[in-house]
Amino acid sequence: MRRFAGPNRQPTRVLTEEPGEQPGVVTSVEIRNEDGELIDGELDENEYFLGAEPMPVTIGQQIPAQLSSAPTVDYEPEFDGNVVLGEGDMQYVDINGDVALQGPVLAHDPEMATCESCGEVGDYQTGEFCDTCARHSQVYDPRVEHIASFLAHPFKGFWARAEYVHLNINGQSAPALVTISTTGTIREDAGVLGLNSTSILFGADELGDDERSGGRFEIGRYFGNSGLGLSASILFADDVDQNFSGDSVAYGILARPFVDVSPGGLGNDAELVAFPGELVGNIDIRSSTSFHAGDVLLRGMLISQPERELEGLFGYSYIRLDDDLSIHDFKRVIGGGGGLAVNTTLDETDRFATDNNFHGAAFGVRGRTCFGPWSLATTMKLGLGVTSSTLTASGSTTTSVPIAGGTDVSTRNTGLLVQDTNAGSRDHDEFAVAPEIRLVLDRRFNRDWSFSVGYHFLYLSRVLRAGEQIDPLLNLTALDPGGLQGYEAPQRSAFYNDLTAQAITIGLLGEF
Repeated sequence: MRRFAGPNRQPTRVLTEEPGEQPGVVTSVEIRNEDGELIDGELDENEYFLGAEPMPVTIGQQIPAQLSSAPTVDYEPEFDGNVVLGEGDMQYVDINGDVALQGPVLAHDPEMATCESCGEVGDYQTGEFCDTCARHSQVYDPRVEHIASFLAHPFKGFWARAEYVHLNINGQSAPALVTISTTGTIREDAGVLGLNSTSILFGADELGDDERSGGRFEIGRYFGNSGLGLSASILFADDVDQNFSGDSVAYGILARPFVDVSPGGLGNDAELVAFPGELVGNIDIRSSTSFHAGDVLLRGMLISQPERELEGLFGYSYIRLDDDLSIHDFKRVIGGGGGLAVNTTLDETDRFATDNNFHGAAFGVRGRTCFGPWSLATTMKLGLGVTSSTLTASGSTTTSVPIAGGTDVSTRNTGLLVQDTNAGSRDHDEFAVAPEIRLVLDRRFNRDWSFSVGYHFLYLSRVLRAGEQIDPLLNLTALDPGGLQGYEAPQRSAFYNDLTAQAITIGLLGEF
C-alpha cells in the first residue's frame, strides 16, 4: 500500500489554492520513480495520496467542499515540490480546475482535528465526529465489520500461480533382464552373461529417466497489513512408462539371465524363453514411474520494500514417488531337448513395486528483488521428515502339461526372480531430508498479472526404487522337493537410493 512518508505532523488534506473553492474531481493518477519516469500502475481502491490518511482517493471522486473551506496554515514541505509516497516512488495527481500540487501546501492548523466521517476541521478529539455526522453515526461490532470487509472484497490479498513444468527425474537402476545370443550358440551358453556370444537386450541401465510434462499450481493469501500469509502448492507430472517386447520370431535365442548360487551352482546362468528347435516364446517388460509433491506454508514478511522483499516460510512438505516393474514371459516346448513334454507351456510373471511417501516439516526463506517491471524471486526450503516406503514383490508360474484326455495345469506363487525367500509386502520408515530451490523471473505486464519463467530443483535423500530391489542371485534348491539347501537367495532386503528432480517452468501469476 502506497502511503505518505513525510514528517510526523497533521497530514495535508486541502488541495485548493483559495479556501472556499471547490477543487473539482480527481481525473488521473500517475506514479513515477525518483528519476521522474512513469511506472505502470493505477491507484487501487482504499489507497491514499498526499498523506491524506484515512481519506481514500479514486478516479472521478469529488473533493469534499469542507476540505477547501477549513482553517489552514502554510508550511513548506520537505519533499521539494514532489509528493513522496514510498521509497523511490513519486505520485502526481491531476485535478480539474488547474489546482497546483507543487510549492507551498495548505495544511490544517496542527491544533485542530478533523471529523472522522466527513473531514470537517474543528476542535475535536481524535476519533470524534462533528455534530451532523454524530447524529447519523452507528456503532458496529468489529467482528461484523471484518465480515463485511471480507464479503465486499473476498479475493483481496489473494494470489494464484499456474505453471507448465518440463520435468526430469533420475531413473532407477536394474540388472540385466533380457539377453540374446548369436546364432549357433549351444544351449548351455545361450543367454549367459559374461560370454562374447551374449548381448544384453534390456536392463543393466537406468529405467524411467525420460523427460516428462507436468504442472504446478500455487494459491495463497496475505492477511491485511499483518505481513502474514498462507499458501499451498502442488507439483505433478505425467507417468513415465518404459516397455519392452521380444519374441522368438525377432530373436532366435531369447533368455532371462540370473546367477545360480545353489550349492554346486554354475554361477552365471539363464532361463531360456526361445531357442531354435526347442522353445518358442515371448517376453514383455513394463516399467512405470509416477511422481508428485506439494506443501502448505505459513509465510511471514521480514522485509517489505518497493524494491525488495524477504519472507520466512514454515509448514508441511509432501513428496510421493511410485515405481512398478513387471516381467512376463510365455514359452512353449516344441522339442524334447529340455526334458519337458512337447507342447508344454509355461506362463511366468515377476512383479516389483515400491511406494514412497515423504512427510516432513518445511523451513525456508523467499527473497524477491524488483527492477522496473521485472523481478527475480529465489526460494530455498528444507524439508526434514520421514520417508514411509512399501516394497511389494510377487510372482506366479502356471505350467500346462498335455496328458491323455486333457491338460494338467499347475500354478505356484513364485516366478523366476521372486521366490518364497523374497516374496511379500514390507514396510520401511527412514529419516530423510528434502532440500528444494526455486528461481523465478517475473515480467509484470499490468497491475495484476505477470508472466514467469523459472528453474525448480528438488531432492529427497531416501527412496526405494523398484528395479533396485531385484536380486539376480538365485538358490534353485528352494524349488526342490527336499527343500532349501545353502543360504537364502534371492534375499529379502531393501536397497535405498535418492531422488533428484529438475524442472523448467513457464507460468502466469495473478495478484488480486
